Amino acid sequence: MKKYIAAIMALLFVLSPVSARAAASFTLALSVDEVQRGEEIQLSGTVTNNAKDVVVKIIRPNQTTFYINAITPVQGSYTAKVTIPDDKDFAPFGLYQVVAGSDNLTETKNFKVIDPNGGGTDPTDPTDPGNPTDPTNPGNPSNPGDTQPDDSGSGSTPTDPNTIPTNAGKTADGIVQPEKSTDGRYLLGSETMNQAIQQAKDSVTVQLPAATGDAGTALELPAKSLQDLKDKNLDLILTYENSTVRFPASAISASGEQQSRIRIDLNTALTSDAKSLLNQSLQSNPDYKSTGVILSVEIKLITGDNAVEIHHLDKPAVVTMALTEEQEKAIRSDLAGVYHVNGTNVEYVGGTVSKGTFTFTAEHFSYYTILEYNKTFADLAGHWAAKSVQSLAAKQIVEGVDEQHYEPNRSITRAEFVTLLMRTLKWSGHTTPQAGSNPFSDVAANAYYTEQVTGAASLGIVSGYNGAFRPNDIITREEAVVALVQTAKYFNVVGANKAEPAFADTNDISSWAAAAVNQAWSKGLIEGDGARFNPKSSVTRAEVAVMITRLLPNGSL
Repeated sequence: MKKYIAAIMALLFVLSPVSARAAASFTLALSVDEVQRGEEIQLSGTVTNNAKDVVVKIIRPNQTTFYINAITPVQGSYTAKVTIPDDKDFAPFGLYQVVAGSDNLTETKNFKVIDPNGGGTDPTDPTDPGNPTDPTNPGNPSNPGDTQPDDSGSGSTPTDPNTIPTNAGKTADGIVQPEKSTDGRYLLGSETMNQAIQQAKDSVTVQLPAATGDAGTALELPAKSLQDLKDKNLDLILTYENSTVRFPASAISASGEQQSRIRIDLNTALTSDAKSLLNQSLQSNPDYKSTGVILSVEIKLITGDNAVEIHHLDKPAVVTMALTEEQEKAIRSDLAGVYHVNGTNVEYVGGTVSKGTFTFTAEHFSYYTILEYNKTFADLAGHWAAKSVQSLAAKQIVEGVDEQHYEPNRSITRAEFVTLLMRTLKWSGHTTPQAGSNPFSDVAANAYYTEQVTGAASLGIVSGYNGAFRPNDIITREEAVVALVQTAKYFNVVGANKAEPAFADTNDISSWAAAAVNQAWSKGLIEGDGARFNPKSSVTRAEVAVMITRLLPNGSL
C-alpha cells in the first residue's frame, strides 16, 4: 500500500491547473459543459491497457480542491460520477477545472456551475464581485468606487489573484489575523508576517474564522515567509475554532522567490465527495465504521499560473481537532483511531483523545478521518480477554494469526512479547532513542524483531542473559512482568495501591523478579490466578493482551 500511496503522491505533484497536452492514448471527457447545484456530472476517458490508476481532481473557481479521486481503469477506460452539492459554500457558481492524469499524461477540461436564474453569479453571496448588493462592488450605486482594504477582514480587499498585498492582515504579539479578499481567500502579506516573526517567541499563530474548516477556505501567504520562519526556528500554527494544525519550522519545503506564495486549504466538512472517497476506501473491509469526522489539508506552492502540490512534510505536523458533543458521545474511544484515506484503502495513523479533542501527527497531507475498527475473532467469542484483544487490534498493537483466529491460548516468545511492548510505546507517541550497537549475540541483524529488541534494550526494558536475549524462548510470567514494569515507566499508570501479593508460590519467584512482581501487583498490572503467581509458567496471547491493556489510559484512541 505504501508503494501505491507514493505513486499517487508523485502523480499529484504534476497535476496542476495548467493544461497539459496528452498522447492520444489518454483522454478525458465530461458529460455536460454546464451543471446546476444538485445535479450530476460524469467524467470518463480512455487509457492504455496497462495504465495505472487515474487520478482526477476538480478545482473550484477560487482554486481550492472540490474533488479528488483515484479511479481504477477497466478494459482501457475509466469513469466517475460527481454530484454537485446544493450548498453554495461548497459549490460556488463559476468555472471549474477537471484535471486527470495517469502515467505522466494529463488532460484538462472545464465545466460551469450555473445559476438557473441566469447571470452565472450567486445573488446571495456577498463576496461575489458580480453581486450588486456587495457594498465593496464598484458597480454598487451605494459605493461609488471605494475599494480600499477593510481592516475588519470582511472580504473587501480586491486583489490580483497572483499577488498578496504586503500589508494584508493584522498582527499582535505573534498572533496574526488574515484579511479576506473579494474572491474568498484569506491573505497574509509579507510585512504583516515579518512583524509577527519579530514579535514571536517560539511560533507564529494564524487565527482563522471558526467556520474555516467547514467552508474549505484557502489561506495564502508569501512562500518567503516560510523561509523566514525557518531562519528564526519558529513554528507556524493555524487555528480555527478549537482546532489547530502546527507545522514545525522547516516542515514545508518551498521556494523563497518573492513572487511565490503558499496556499493551504483546510476542510472538515463531510461532503458528498468526502463520503464517496471514504466509502470507496472501506468497501473491501466491513470491520471499519465511519464516525463522520474527517479532515482534508491541501498545500500548494504557486508561482504565477503554475501550482505544485506539496504532500510530504520534512517534519511531521501536529493536528488537534475538536469533536462536537454529539461526535464525542457517538465514538467508541477503545475502538477508534485516526486513518489516512487514499481512495482505495485506509492506513492507520494512531492518535489520542482527551477532553473532546483528538490529536495526531501527519507526515503528509490529504484526507484523514476517525474510524472505529471492530475486529472480532471466531475463537474469542465469549472469551474473558475478548474486549482487550479487540481494543488492541483497533490500535494495531495485536493481530490475529489469520483473519478469523487469534489463538488466545498459544504461548508467546520473548521476541514476540517485546515486539508488542514496543508497538504499544510507538502507539503512545514515545520516540525510541537511537539505538547503539546490538547488545545481544543471538539477535540477528535481519530478524523481524531486531529493531524492537535493540530499542527495548536501549530503554532499559530488557537486559538479557549474559549477552544473549533468547528471542525464540517461550517467555515466562516473571520475565514478562519485569519487562512490563519497565515499560510502565513510560506510561501514566495509576497505581491500585494494593498490599503486597499473598501468592502461595512467592518463594518460587526469582530474586531478580520479586520486586517487579510486587510493583506489578500494586499497580494493578497483574492479578495471578487468585492463589498462585506461577512465575515459571508461560504467558498466553490472551494474558499478554490483558497486561498491555492495563498499561493504557482509559479513553485513548
